[in-house]
Amino acid sequence: MNKIKQKKLIEPAEISALLSLPEATLNRWIKQGKIPYKVIDKKILFDKSEVINWAKTHDLEIKEKIQFRTDKEINPFSLNAAISRAGIYKQLEGSSIEDILENALGKLNFLQADKKDRILTELLNREALASTGIGNGVALPHTRNRMDLGLEQAYIPLFFPDEPIDFKAVDGKPVSSFFMLFTSSVKEHLKMLSGLSYVLQNDNIQNILQNRDSENILTAISALEK
Repeated sequence: MNKIKQKKLIEPAEISALLSLPEATLNRWIKQGKIPYKVIDKKILFDKSEVINWAKTHDLEIKEKIQFRTDKEINPFSLNAAISRAGIYKQLEGSSIEDILENALGKLNFLQADKKDRILTELLNREALASTGIGNGVALPHTRNRMDLGLEQAYIPLFFPDEPIDFKAVDGKPVSSFFMLFTSSVKEHLKMLSGLSYVLQNDNIQNILQNRDSENILTAISALEK
């Protein structure tokens, strides 16, 4: 048996827990060659000590005590769960960015009513700085600086405006669907934003959003996350 096989190697799920990473992100890093791994008998495995040293050089958080997750356990950074708990809203009225964002906030019961005016102001300030319209009719409105909203987990509501809205998007196309991000920590905000950016590159997700197919969006996102 060679020296590589004599080492105790661990599987991707354990690395996801060790680094508090969504498995989709880990898989992307593997494909991009960003993280050190081994291929033994056509199976991807990791040298724990090698990964820890690599993580330290990249300033990544490490959980020394790994709680192994099963497929049935919920990913703490699951987009599907965050959208499900926040809700999907169709035929949202509004003829401008300010109108549509104000009406969107009015739908959200998980936000404290006395904070909605400030949230709207911060959202509009972010749009004035640079549009959150990322192209293909999708926008990701969020505040420039994360606000403490007293949330214990992420909420990512999805909205379908009654009529497309001009968000001054990078491709000039009006926005026909948008996600809003409300998170409990900076780390969660970054992971959710990264996750959204990843799934929105998928052609199937783009087609579902363009067709305003609210019935199948969660299923499609869940499949990508797995």
